[in-house]
Amino acid sequence: MSVDDGTSPMRSARYLTEYLGATHVGFGYFDERGVVRDCNEAIANLLHTTADQLLGLSVRTISSVEIATPFTFDDPVIARTFDASRVYRNVVVGFVFAEHPRCWLSIDSYPVLESGQVRGVVATFTDVTAQRTDERMRRLLAEVTRRIPAAPDEDAALQSVVDALCSVGGFLVSWVSRATEQGAVVTHRAGLAAYLEGLDFEAPTHDPIWEGPTLRALRDERPVGVEAVQLDPVFAPWRERASRFGIESFLALPLSLGRRRATLTVAAHDKFAFPPAIEGELRALVAEIELLVAHTRTRAELERSLRGTVSAMVRLTEIRDPYTAGHQARVSALSRQLAERLRWCAEDVDAVASAAALHDVGKIAIPSEILGRPGPLSALEFEAVARHAELGAEIVAEASLSSVFVEVARHHHERLDGSGYPDHLVDGAISPFARLVAVADVVEAMVHHRPYRPAWSLADAREELRRGAGVRYDAEVADACIALIDEGFTFESSTPSGMPIRVLTSDSGTA
Repeated sequence: MSVDDGTSPMRSARYLTEYLGATHVGFGYFDERGVVRDCNEAIANLLHTTADQLLGLSVRTISSVEIATPFTFDDPVIARTFDASRVYRNVVVGFVFAEHPRCWLSIDSYPVLESGQVRGVVATFTDVTAQRTDERMRRLLAEVTRRIPAAPDEDAALQSVVDALCSVGGFLVSWVSRATEQGAVVTHRAGLAAYLEGLDFEAPTHDPIWEGPTLRALRDERPVGVEAVQLDPVFAPWRERASRFGIESFLALPLSLGRRRATLTVAAHDKFAFPPAIEGELRALVAEIELLVAHTRTRAELERSLRGTVSAMVRLTEIRDPYTAGHQARVSALSRQLAERLRWCAEDVDAVASAAALHDVGKIAIPSEILGRPGPLSALEFEAVARHAELGAEIVAEASLSSVFVEVARHHHERLDGSGYPDHLVDGAISPFARLVAVADVVEAMVHHRPYRPAWSLADAREELRRGAGVRYDAEVADACIALIDEGFTFESSTPSGMPIRVLTSDSGTA
């Protein structure tokens, strides 16, 4: 009697059979025509069918039929995967089901050789639906959290959300609706916006039969989904329209915008596109959106408030010094043009123009009889006027404005050779923002009348910049200003009405 040491073909086959029956990885054997000849229960479970139903089915047949069978392949690449002439790895294919959410399987296939002849393909099927969903939601969240903080106001933030849901999330159409007395009104939309044209989001009789997912989510303040438009009786009034646009499912989520009630609705091409896992991810995304939009709204309100305060400070400065009325606005306008010519980024262009609009705010603390005195100042009087740079830096710092405001207010009279004030900085110690405003400030001062001297011509200002470039003034900025003058620049044609202020409450980058 021989002892079975586990190496006999019969025992090995039994071990393999037990493994194939217990594993969650699907295995299938396909002949050279792509017909299923054998498979384990795992692949049948993944496809929501049975092993008996799979046997005899052809990959090429399944991939070309409609959803009359329990499932169909989403991409004809599946047929190429079972080409027995080569090995395929990590081919991710979507499977669409009649009564279940889409799943994504990663397929590896290997040729089967017998006596040197290709007899078919052995393939493994691994469910990667969760990983694919997680990756999709991570990319969507990253895009939303990138776009919203960059939005100037709440409307722009919400538009960026619906745009991201379609461009990154892959939804066919998305929209935000806000509650009205009669129902809802669509305020932001993306994707197949034509689906929404002429669609009525009002239910004057408040009859639930006329309430789609958007109105029901608003009314009940809970997520409302439509798994399959052809199967949901409540969706019957809009079934034909949805089918025309290839929409098979919807999900509407309550969205809190301060005290206003709203919904975020998304539509997908697949039936059952919003299983609990996807709905949970989208609900978490909405919570993040609410926080980010609230931050954007608060920031915009703060900017409006600070803009009024800053404008009042600018006006007060100019009232006390009538000879420099409009000076800060003109310096701001020229600073913007110089920064744009030097190809600074948009954020830094806004930062330097805004800081320039307040560069002389420290003059508020200078006695008006000194500011308006016609004629030369004594050494003590000049010292008092020069203090406006330090005082201005203190004022904008106490107002919690960014370091750019502080740098420009304090250092716009510094010169590269150390002859400026108040700190006698040299060359690289002066920030790029202060260097640029220094040129705009000196040019504006030269070409406008002052109590102690008449105005210079732009040609004279150009010559002063040419002589001082690289010595007193930043050479690159001076050259840019000379080029503007040569192109016909005038303060009268370049200065906008009103103060071009954008209040920044965090440090801006350098140019």
